[in-house]
This record gives sequence, structure tokens and C-alpha cells, in this order.
Amino acid sequence: MHESEERCPPPLCHPCTRDVVIHRVIGWYLDKDGRRKIMWVHAPLGYGKTAVAGTVKEKLDAMQLGFDNPVGATFFFWRSSAERNSPARFIITLAYQLARSIPELRPLIDAVIKSQPDVVKMKLEIQLLKLIVEPFKSFDNLATMPNRLVIVDGIDECINSDRESLVKKKYAEDQEVVQIRVLDLIHCLHSHHLPLSFLILSRPEAWINRHLESRPFSDVVEPLDLFKVGDHMNDVKRFVRAELSRIAKRLETPDEEWPEEEALVRKSEGHMVYAATVIRVIDDEYGDPRQLLKDIVESSPTNSPDMSHSTPFSSLYELYGQIMRSCPERNRSLMMEVLGDVMATEHCALGFCDYAHNAALGILDRLSRRPPGSGVKALRPLHAVLHVGRGNENSDIDELFIHSSFREFLQSPHLSFEFAVDAKEELGRLVSAMLDRMMSITTDTIGSELEDVCVFALHSWCNSWYHSKETWLKSKTTYLQVLNKVITLDLTACIIQTYCSLQPDLYDGGEPPLYYLFDSSEPSKFFVESMGLDGCADTLSIAHKVTSHARSSFDNAFTFMLQAAAPLALSVNAVRQLAEDCAFYLHAVSSRPNWREHKVVRALGTPGPNGIGLCRMILSAIYELLGYAFRETTYDLLKHIYKVMVREKNPILESEDNPFLGDVDIDEPESESDYESDYESDS
Repeated sequence: MHESEERCPPPLCHPCTRDVVIHRVIGWYLDKDGRRKIMWVHAPLGYGKTAVAGTVKEKLDAMQLGFDNPVGATFFFWRSSAERNSPARFIITLAYQLARSIPELRPLIDAVIKSQPDVVKMKLEIQLLKLIVEPFKSFDNLATMPNRLVIVDGIDECINSDRESLVKKKYAEDQEVVQIRVLDLIHCLHSHHLPLSFLILSRPEAWINRHLESRPFSDVVEPLDLFKVGDHMNDVKRFVRAELSRIAKRLETPDEEWPEEEALVRKSEGHMVYAATVIRVIDDEYGDPRQLLKDIVESSPTNSPDMSHSTPFSSLYELYGQIMRSCPERNRSLMMEVLGDVMATEHCALGFCDYAHNAALGILDRLSRRPPGSGVKALRPLHAVLHVGRGNENSDIDELFIHSSFREFLQSPHLSFEFAVDAKEELGRLVSAMLDRMMSITTDTIGSELEDVCVFALHSWCNSWYHSKETWLKSKTTYLQVLNKVITLDLTACIIQTYCSLQPDLYDGGEPPLYYLFDSSEPSKFFVESMGLDGCADTLSIAHKVTSHARSSFDNAFTFMLQAAAPLALSVNAVRQLAEDCAFYLHAVSSRPNWREHKVVRALGTPGPNGIGLCRMILSAIYELLGYAFRETTYDLLKHIYKVMVREKNPILESEDNPFLGDVDIDEPESESDYESDYESDS
């Protein structure tokens, strides 16, 4: 019941918040001509559904409607309560409250209980008929009786089919069936045309949504998406302002500002539960509320275990834990794997910016070789905390998490325990899967269209490797296995296809696919730069093989593209990125002995007809690089290329966009030190 001690104080909306949805609900109830007598208010976790229900109850009670007790009965399910996480007391609680709200009903219900004391233990469907329907039907003036509202909140919190609570095996297995049963009980009451309207509130669980959209519900249910109604950010702002003012008055500093106030509102993302939780944390008479707020805004609970275990945060994270435990055990390992995939891609900002929700999960399914649709199905039980299921197919995968606190919960083993996700470890698993997918790419496939999962692997493996290598270093065996995969790859073909598959608008402003590879001081050592060479012959042998393989692959790839026999289908963006990467590579090459004889340097001096445009852009990129990372040997490389082009009468020198134009020193001799280093090396 709304007034029960277990719910004291009952959750209510902060004054002047959630006004739009409250007015919509009250307007629906007061509409005497409305055909739909069931309203379903739904929203994800943390949007104040229960507070809306309580506020509607109190506002209606305060209205002068010409009759008493417009809210005839309420029932608030709650999964942590043994008495409220099953429908066992649902009908008898409604009947008791209706008897209180409508005095004429009381003697009729009393008579039923006296004549059939065991009615309270009968099937719910029988209880409904005996304790509510038949007493109402006894009235001759049923059609003229005032309409009462019955509020049923948290149907998704009804998880057990009987009075027994916390039966682990039933957490997930029974909840769908029992929640549908509660909905059917409500529809049964409605079908008898009693003077009752029903306000039901829940999270948008897939089976609840599906059931309410099916016949016979669809004609009588008025759905209201709380997530889409009203200004949530402004509501949180008003709540935070009021609460911080209250705390400031307690501190006797009412005029002092809260510098982190706006940051807290932004971090809440419109989630009242988060803002309310933070307020409870900082409203500590033994602490400094302003410093506590600063700590929360500037850090996350992930980095503050003590704060995470304060009472308010504990309740929030325990709620997340309950949601995770409510998922079927048979599905949990797959669910955790998919969550790991998603959080791994988030960890290093992989290129999902153009992917819709279902498409992104589909690629991850194929990458991990799961059956099609597995990812979407595995995450459906997490509707309360993730934007998944119907209506989210085309939403951005980056917006999967309804609130960042759930992500923080999963990332923190001291909070989530068996549900913890190590993004770096999951990313390492994905890198291995990416390399497996890239095995199908060979020089014979250059220029051909690739599967989207192969393109994703090409564009993501380098970034992922960089961000997950610390995880591999913990296991020498795992690291060596992955290095052996790299050695097996046709890395030359993979590099070429990376640029061929680069779309015009992809990675605009983000990290390019091979950024970390060519940003390295020595790209060929990218794979082993963090590897501890322990002197073991096998380790040294693999390190040498992968370094040699990488160097020859880079040389072959850039040379191929500069001297391609046929034009390569490269977007303007791809050519620009290729030129920048090659400039970084040559910057590293120029520090080596005998660089003038290097394969790519020779190809740059004498590009093929199809490589002239690329050559021009590479030279421009080298000049740009020298603008902020000058190295004399790199400038000598430009001088050397210029002399070769003069000798070979390269048409680039006659063009209007000759990259050497304006360089008055390009004819100067190369540095003596460079020649001397080459001579000493030859000696």
C-alpha cells in the first residue's frame, strides 16, 4: 500500500518535476469519455516511475472531485520484499483497500470472507472473482458509481510465482510467466466493466511490451513512455538546485556557490536516481558536502571503493546486481560475453560510429562466431539498464547504456563480483578473433569487396592491440600465440586492404585504423615493444620473426601502392591517411643506416603512373611532419627524393602543386653527418 510502513517515506516526485507526465496521467483518469481504462507508464531504471505513481496518488487525494478516495487501491511490487515480489497478496491487498475506499463494498467483502475463510488461499483468479468482481456486481447502481483508480507499480519487480522469496532458480525462470499473469488479472478486472481504471507502471521488459501490444490489450491500453515525456535534464537541475540549497542552509552558508552543480546535472544524464543518490552521499553531517560533490564529479565510483560502498551507492549497485541475477542462468555466460564485447569496443573507441545497434551487435556476433542474432537476444533481459530490444534496432550502439553508472558497476569487481567485466581482457580476446578473420585476406583479394566483419577487423585490430597489450603481458603463452598469428598473416595485403576499405567519412576526427602502428618510433617493433625478452631462444626467435615480417610487410605495402600497375580504388580520405602514415614511416626509416637504398624511398623517387598523386601527397605530408617534428635526416630524405626526381624528370616537378615549391634549401647538399653514418655502416 502507498501508506505502508515498509515504504515509509513513500517515493514522491520533487516539487515541480515530472509535471508533464503527472498531468497526462491525471488527465487520462479524469476523462470520462475515454475508452482506454488501462494506462501503462513505462521507462528504464531510474526515471522515477514509482515516484510518479505516489505523486499521482497524493495529487488525486487532494483534489475536490465530489467523492472520496479517487485512488481506490495501490500495490507496489518490489523484488527484495518477500511479501511484494510475488502476486500472492496482490488480490487480497486490492480487495482490502477497495473495501476501505468504498464503504458500501466492505460488508459485501466481509460476508465473503466469513462464509469462505479459505478464499484468501485460493487461486488468484478465484480471489479476484469472489473478493472484487462479485461484490461490485451486487450493486444496482454500478453504472453511476464514481470511477476509482487502481495503481499497480513495478510489475517487472514481481519475480516469484508463490510466497517463497529468494528462490534462486526461480529468479529468472518464473518472472516472465508471473508478470504476464498479473497483467491478465488486471485485464480480467477491466473486462467486467467495473468502475475502475488501472494505472500500471513498469520497465519496458520485452514480454510486458509484447503482451500489452497484443489483443485484447491493445484496444484498451494507453501507453505512455516516461523516457520521452518531459524535460528530464531540467527536472534534475531543479531537484539538484533545491537539494544543494537545503544542504547549504544546514551548513549555514546559503550564499556560497556549488562549482560542481552543473557538472552533476550533466553527469546525471537526466537520471533522477543518480542525482538523488549523489545528494544522499554528500548530505553527510560528518563530511564536507562540497568536497564530496567535487570528488564524485571528478572521479567515478570505480576509482573510489570507499565511496562506492556508502549506503546510497550500495543500494544503487545492489539494484544492478539484482537485475543481473534475474537473468536466466543458462543465458548468463553468453550475456557476459556480449557485454564484454561491447565494453571492449567502447574501451578503445573502435569504429562503430556509423553502426546502428543491431548491426554492431551482428558484427560482434560474426567476429566471435556466434549464431546470428545471439548478441541482441543475450542482452534483452537487461532492458532496465540497456537500450536494447524493440525500438532500439537503429539507435546508436554508443548509447547502449542507459546510464553510465551501470557501466561503472560492471567495470568494478568490488561492486559487481561475478558480473565484473575486464574490458582489456575482453579486448584481447577480440584481437585474437580479429586476426583470425584477417587470415582470409591475401594479395589475390586486393581491391575486392570484403565482408563487413573483415573490414571491422582491419580497422580495429591495431587500436585494440595497443589498448590490450598489457593484458597479454600477464601471460607469455597467450602473447606468443597471438604473435604467431601475426606471422601467419599476409600483413602486406591486410595493410593495403585497410586503405582500400576506408570510407570517405570514416574516422573523421578520430584515430585512424593504423594510427598506433605508424605513430611508433619504430613501427616494425610495434608488436614486441612491450614484450619482456627473457633470453629464451623461442621468445627471441618469435620476436625476430614478427619484427622482420612487419618490416617487410610495411615496405611491400607502401611500395605496391606507389607503383601499382592498375589504379587502386582509394577514397580521398584514404589517400590522405595513407600519405600521413607513409610519412610517419619514412620519418622512422630516415634514422636507419643506408636509408637511401630503402625500398620505399626508391619507390617514392620513381613512382609509377598510378602512384604520382599519392607520391605528391606523401611528400607534402613529410613537409607537414617536419613542421612540428623536425629531424635533419628526414629533411635529407626530401633532398634525396628531389635529386632523384630531377634526374628522372618526374612530372611532379612540373606541376602547379609541386610539393617542393617554396623550399629554397632543397638544392642544398645533404648533411655530411648523414653520409658519414652511411659510410661507417657500409664499412
